[in-house]
Parts: sequence; structure tokens; C-alpha cells
Amino acid sequence: MVTGCNRPFAVCESWCNLNRRAGLAQRNIFDGGNMGSVITIMNMKGGVGKTTIAAHLAGILARYAMGGKPRKVLVIDYDPQFNLSQAFLPAKIYFALEKARKTTLSILLDDDVNLNPYQLQVSGNHTPPSVGSIVTRVFGTHGNKSFLDILPSTLDLMYVALGQGAAQTAPFEERFEKFIDEAKSIYDVVLIDCHPAGSLFTKTSLRNSDHVVIPVVPQQYALRGIGLMLNFIKSKKTGASSTTPHILFNLTSRVKISAQETAIRANAEFSDLCMVNTLKKYKGLSEPEGGKGFVWSSKKPYSTEAFTNLLKIGRELLERTGVK
Repeated sequence: MVTGCNRPFAVCESWCNLNRRAGLAQRNIFDGGNMGSVITIMNMKGGVGKTTIAAHLAGILARYAMGGKPRKVLVIDYDPQFNLSQAFLPAKIYFALEKARKTTLSILLDDDVNLNPYQLQVSGNHTPPSVGSIVTRVFGTHGNKSFLDILPSTLDLMYVALGQGAAQTAPFEERFEKFIDEAKSIYDVVLIDCHPAGSLFTKTSLRNSDHVVIPVVPQQYALRGIGLMLNFIKSKKTGASSTTPHILFNLTSRVKISAQETAIRANAEFSDLCMVNTLKKYKGLSEPEGGKGFVWSSKKPYSTEAFTNLLKIGRELLERTGVK
């Protein structure tokens, strides 16, 4: 069964789809059709804890009614390495979803039978599947007034990344935009875990995001990496649209501030983008797997402090992004 759900997987899946449709109708009636916020989590540099941050932030925003409000959260794994999917889903459930084509690949393509790394398969259908037909419920809380859904990734996404070249990617971009537009009408927050490279994935993700969280480990060359990342975000801007960046320092010391962090905060170009709170280095915030190992259930040393630290990050993110 899916973590946090007491129903068998098949039953849970059907029940969750029904619940999502009801939730959408209720949202339109009582919330005046308010649209959710889309937040991409990415850095062009690997090894900064991007996926661990995405997983813990998605979980804590859905599990805990910060500010007294339960929230509906969707987390999208948009990385072919599918580490985020492994964090939330036991292997048996993940492979069943992959076989049923309930992955991010289905947003971009209707048919993945003839995937070829040397030739991009462009979908003739510009309409993606409905959100409710491919996402999976991870858990629900507060009488299901808040919940976390996931759209897992698949290694087959790599075929799209390798095969795009100079091909026409407009159909992919249109399908992704339509999918995100529907997701924004259902969820309060949509988090996208994007891979660390310039590609169709990062392009479509950034162009459909209101905010981007840039995890940074304060170490040598971090300052240069932030500059490159901000330039990349600007290059993906379209028209009057804009994506607001937020720099989140990760794996920081619990007792002191590093010289690298101080230098970044002192930089006039970056200072206003830096989040006040940093995510400190705790074993309780290590990478979860199969729905287990998250900080709120961890028994590792200093887990209470790690949980409190994560709550502060979650509250600040909600405030900075204006998530309702």
C-alpha cells in the first residue's frame, strides 16, 4: 500500500482519484478558483541535496498545517534518475506505476513504445493526460483536508533528453504547460524536482514555475555556481513571465557560519535572494527511501532539532513565496 494510506493500493488509487475530483470541485466553489503556486527545486551543480530537500519540503508542507491551514501538495519528479520517486515509493509500487505509465513521461508523450535515444519521438497529441489519472496519493492528513500526491519519474525520460537535439519541442512544452495549469487548479503547492542540467525538462519546469529554490552548499566555487544558475533562469524567461529565485543554504554547520556563506550573503546581487534560515547538517535529514527515513519519523541523533530546523524552512518558504 502507499505510505500513510490504509487501503490496498488498487483501492486507494481509485478512491484517491474520486477524492481529487471532489476536492477540485470543492476548491472552485469555496476558494474562488484560486491557483496554487509552482516551485521548482534545482541547481546546475549536483551534490547539493536537491532531492532530499524536495522530498522533505513536500512532506512537511502536506503533513503540518503551518499557519493553521492544511495544504494540498503535488510533488513532481522531473529527473530521469527518479531518486525522489524512490524516496517516497516502495519498489513494488513504483514499478507498478511505471508499468501503468503513471510517470512524468506521460505528460510529454502518449506512446512510449518506440522510444529511441537517437531520434526524438514527438507526440501528435498536444493534450496531456489529466492530473488525476496519473498522480498517486502518498498520504492524507487532517481528515484529508491536506494530502501529498506524487508523479514519479522514470529512466525512460532520458530518451527524451538525449533525442531532442534540434527537434521541434513545442508539443512537449504545450503539454507540460497544460498539465501544470490543471495541477495549479487542484493543489495549493506544486513542487518540481528538476535534474541538474540544461534541457527540455529544466526549460519547461522553469517557464511554468512561480519560484525556484536553489539549494547551495557553501563551499568553494558556490558563488560562481549561483551566478550561472541565475543567468540560466533569466534565459528561460518568456514574455512578461518571471520566476523568483530563493537561495537555500544546505548542509550548513550547526555551530558557525562559513566564510563562503558570509561572502554570498554579502554579495549585493545575491543578498536579497538568500533565505534567512539554513538547512543544517543532520543525520535525520539524510535521504529517505521507500517512504521511510523522513525526519518526522527519524530516531537518529538530533532528530528533534532537525525537524524544528525543517519547520522553520517550510514556514519561511511559504512566507517568501506567498503560498496561501
